[in-house]
Amino acid sequence: MPGFSIEFAVGMAVLGIGVGLISSALGLGGGILMVPAFMTFVAGMDARTAKGTSLFIIFFVVILNTWRLRTRIDKDLWRLAFVMALGSIVGGYIGGWVTSLMPDDVVLWIFIAFLVVAALRTFLIRPRVVHAEEVRRRTPATIAIGAVSGIVGGATGTGGGLVLIPLALIAGVVTNERAVALSNMVMIATGFAGTVAHLRAEASLDLPYTMGHVNFALAPLVFIGAQIAGPPGIRLERMLTLPRRKLIMGVLLLVISVRLAYQALR
Repeated sequence: MPGFSIEFAVGMAVLGIGVGLISSALGLGGGILMVPAFMTFVAGMDARTAKGTSLFIIFFVVILNTWRLRTRIDKDLWRLAFVMALGSIVGGYIGGWVTSLMPDDVVLWIFIAFLVVAALRTFLIRPRVVHAEEVRRRTPATIAIGAVSGIVGGATGTGGGLVLIPLALIAGVVTNERAVALSNMVMIATGFAGTVAHLRAEASLDLPYTMGHVNFALAPLVFIGAQIAGPPGIRLERMLTLPRRKLIMGVLLLVISVRLAYQALR
């Protein structure tokens, strides 16, 4: 790969540590870090390949996170994740497909608008008791949440956790204590569907070890870093009460929105 060096490898591993930390502690896929980093530090990288590569890495990272979180997962959460994944698989594929058709700036502004709305609504989430029977009655809403997170994750390369957790908490289909586990479980499906769409897309640049919009050379470096940060990230997640999670997620959504808007206007 052009520009590869020891310093580059270390930098990608450090990036992976950040990805592992936010995916295991906050339930975010890590694309909010990977996509801009790939476009900044990988010579010749474009937005589409950065997104596809990010989703490919997220797929493997969240599989390991789900295994680490297995003690918090019961049959009700598996059922919820399965139903939500039905929507996310379709949404993830659509998101990856739309990315190859729509101009990047259009996708970006749609994403920014959605993030702002989600951020403002996140601050208003209130604690609630979630009953399995109540969740079953909200199956259409659960599928819709999965579809929206899949579309956003597939189109932006983020995995969709950034919108899945706020929407799931707002809809009252999951508790704060199990939100991260749910997000990682659903992102397995989102990451897979989005990756397939990006692999099947026509290549938009000529980089070694690239198929469609996925560059395989970057994956091992970032993945290794993510596994270093996974266990401490899960320990950190246990400390996040709902008020703390609301504050972190809401502020993070707003910061990312402002940053993306600034980038789009430059």
